[in-house]
Amino acid sequence: MAELQAFSCNGITGRKIDQIPVAAFPYSRMLSAGDSGSSVTIPLDGTFSPSELDALTIPWARMIILERDGAVEYMGFPQGEGYADGSASTTFPLADWWTLAAHRGAWDHAAPNVERWSTTVNGNLATQASAAIIRGRDSGPALPAMGFPMTIPGFSGGASVSRTYFGYHIEMVGDILSDLMDEGLDIYMKPRWITNGEADWLMEAGMNWSSGVTREFSVTAQDSPVTGFKVDKDATRITNNARYVGEGSEVDMLVRSARNVASPYPLLDRTTQAKNITNVGQLNNLAVQDLTTYGAPTSQWSFSVTADTAVDVGDMVRLGFDGHSRVPDGWHTRRAVGIKGDLGEFKQVIVQPTGGA
Repeated sequence: MAELQAFSCNGITGRKIDQIPVAAFPYSRMLSAGDSGSSVTIPLDGTFSPSELDALTIPWARMIILERDGAVEYMGFPQGEGYADGSASTTFPLADWWTLAAHRGAWDHAAPNVERWSTTVNGNLATQASAAIIRGRDSGPALPAMGFPMTIPGFSGGASVSRTYFGYHIEMVGDILSDLMDEGLDIYMKPRWITNGEADWLMEAGMNWSSGVTREFSVTAQDSPVTGFKVDKDATRITNNARYVGEGSEVDMLVRSARNVASPYPLLDRTTQAKNITNVGQLNNLAVQDLTTYGAPTSQWSFSVTADTAVDVGDMVRLGFDGHSRVPDGWHTRRAVGIKGDLGEFKQVIVQPTGGA
C-alpha cells in the first residue's frame, strides 16, 4: 500500500515547514506546460487552528507538496481558497511554477530604466531558456524576494543562436519560454526533494527532450496493467504556410516564411512573432520547423495504470496492440507528456509522438 503524505513548504526557499492532512489532492504534471485543475482539500479536524492553517497556506509564499512513497508527485503554490460555512474541509486551488513564470519579468530587475535595458545571450535554446529564468530569479533587489527553489544545470549540445532581449518588450519569463517552445524546445520542471530535505524543481530541457528511460506496456494483453485507453486528435493548429516576424517595425520588419507545397490540406497560414530574433537565417529555420511541428494533427493517447507504476513525464513508452479496434497491430513508441492523478490507486498517463505539436 502506497504511503501518501502532504507538506507545506516555504515557496521561496523550499524549506519544509510542516506535514498537513489531506482529504483530496487532484494534480497534474505536464511537459512544456503548466498543470491544470490541481488543488488540495484539507480536513478541518482540529489538527491546525485557523491562524495556523492560514500560515501554512499563504498564497505564493507557500508550496503544498504531495509525496508518494518518498517521491514528490506534485508541488504548487496556493492560489486562494474555497470554503463554505459548515463544511468539514476547505479547498485550495494550486498552480505550479509555470504560473509563477507568467508573473515574473525576464529582464534585469536591478536596471534603473527597464526600457533602456538589453542583453545578448549566446547558446542553444535550452541555454536561452535558463538565462531568462535566472534573470527572473537572481537579478534584482532583495525585496520583494525574487527567489524560487529550482536547480538549473548547464545545457550543452545543439545549435547555438544569438538572441538580444530588450527591456522595452516587457516580456515575462513565461513569454520567452513559450516562444522557445514554439521553436521546438521541450522543458520539464520536475518536482523533487533534494539532499538537504528541501523541495525544488529540476529544470530539464532540450530539443525533443526525454528522460532516457523506456517503459513497455501490452495494451491488449489479457492481464494488461493498462485500462481506459483513449485516442484524441486535434487538427486546429495545422499549418502549411508558416511565417515568422522578427525585430523591426512597419516596412523595416524582418519576415521570413516557408510553404509546404506537398501538403494535402488547403492553405493554412500561421504567423509567429519573434521580436528577439534579428538573424534572417534563424527566422527562416523557424518557419521550416513549424511546417514539421504543425504539419499534421496532434495525436494524443492516454491510459491509466496503478499510481505506483514507474512511468513519468519524459519517459518513452512502448505500447503493444493486437486486434485493437482503432490502433494497428504492433508496438508503438510515444513520449509521456503528462501525468494526472489524485489520492487514489490509479494515475493517467498522456503520451504523444516525439516532436509533435
